[in-house]
Amino acid sequence: MQKKKNAATLLREGFRRLTWMVLVLFCLGVLGLAALFWGLRSTLWQNEAADWLPALALAGAALLLLGLLVGVAINQMGRQTQAVTLVSIDEELNRLRVASSRARALQQMASTISATLSFERVMDVALDVSSLVLVELGMPAQSLVGAVFLYEEGKLVPVAARRFAARDFEQEVSDRAGILAEAFKSAEPVSLDKPAQDPELRKFIAFHSCQSAVCVPLRAGFQIFGAMMVGTEFGVQFDQDHLEFFKAVADQSVIALQNAQLYQALRAEKQRLIEADEEARKELARSLHDGPTQSIAAIAMHINYVRSLMVRNPRQALDELTKVERLAKQTSKEIRSMLFALRPLVLESDGLAAAVEAAIEKIRETDKIKMRLVGGEYAELLDRQTQTVVFSIIEEALG
Repeated sequence: MQKKKNAATLLREGFRRLTWMVLVLFCLGVLGLAALFWGLRSTLWQNEAADWLPALALAGAALLLLGLLVGVAINQMGRQTQAVTLVSIDEELNRLRVASSRARALQQMASTISATLSFERVMDVALDVSSLVLVELGMPAQSLVGAVFLYEEGKLVPVAARRFAARDFEQEVSDRAGILAEAFKSAEPVSLDKPAQDPELRKFIAFHSCQSAVCVPLRAGFQIFGAMMVGTEFGVQFDQDHLEFFKAVADQSVIALQNAQLYQALRAEKQRLIEADEEARKELARSLHDGPTQSIAAIAMHINYVRSLMVRNPRQALDELTKVERLAKQTSKEIRSMLFALRPLVLESDGLAAAVEAAIEKIRETDKIKMRLVGGEYAELLDRQTQTVVFSIIEEALG
C-alpha cells in the first residue's frame, strides 16, 4: 500500500511547481514585450518590416494571454495545494493523537503490571486498553465484547471478559478448530467476520451479536498461554496497524502472566518446604516417643537395679551392666537411623548436591576430615524421591 505523503512533502512539491510556473510566466511576458518592442522598432526605423507588425503584435498578445492563463492556473493550484496541505496536517495530527493515546494506555498497563501480581487484574486492563481501537474507529468503548482465555487442564477457559453472560463463564473451548486454531498455528493476530459462525466461539452468547472479531495469541517464544479475543457489534475492518497494537497489548499481558505464575510457583514451593519441615518434625517426635524415649527409660531403670546389686551381688551387677551397654548401643543406632531418615531442608530447596556438600562441611568442622564431592553436577538427573534415598545412603556411609 502506497504511503501517504506528509504535509512537508506536499508543500515542497507545491512550491516547486509554483516556481516553475512563475518562471514560465516571466519568460512568456518577456517574449511578449520583446515581440511588441521589435514590432514598434521595425515600424519606426524600417518601413519594409511594417508588414510583420500585426503578426508580431498578435504573437505578443497571445503570449501575454497565455501568461495570464498560467497565472490563474498557478493561483488555482496554490489553493488546491493549500487545501491538500491542511488535510494532510489534520491527518498527521490525528495520527499523532492516536499514537500518544496508545502510548499512555500501554504505559498505564505497564504500571498496573508492576503494581500487582494478579493476572486477572492485568487481563481486565488489557481488555480496557484494547477498546481504544474501537474509539479510534468511531465506536463507543462500551461496544467491546472480549475475553481472555487461558489453558486449564488442556482446555481454554475465560478468566476475564467483557459483556459475558453468566453461562459464558462456564464454557470451555478447544484450540483445534476455528479462529483459535488459526491464530495458534500462525502465532499472529487473526481477524474474523461473523464470529457467531465460528465452531468454538458460537458457544458463547456474547459473540452471537458480534460482526467482527480479532483473536490474538498470548505467547512467549514458543510457549502459548492462551488467547485474547476482541469483538464488536459493528462491522469493521481491522488494518495491520490495529493488529500490531493488539499484539503489543498481548505481549504486555504475557509478561504479567509470567510474573504471576512465577510468584504463585514461589509461594507453592515455600508452602511445600514448610509442610515438609512440619511433617519431618512430627515424624521425629513420633519416632523419638516410640523408640529412644522408651529405651532411655529402660536404661535408667537398669542403672538403678545395677546400683542395688553392687553390694549384694557384684557378679550379677556386671551382667546387668552388659545388658545396659547393649541397650545403649541399640538406642544410639536407632537415633542415628532417625537422623538419617530426616531430610534436611537444603535437600528440598537446593537438591542432592547441595545437601551432600552440607553434610561434608559438617564433618570437616567436627572431625577435621578432608574430603570433597565429585560428580555433584549429575544429581539433577534424579527425581526428588530418588535424591532422598541417595542422600540417606551417602549420609549413612559418611557416619
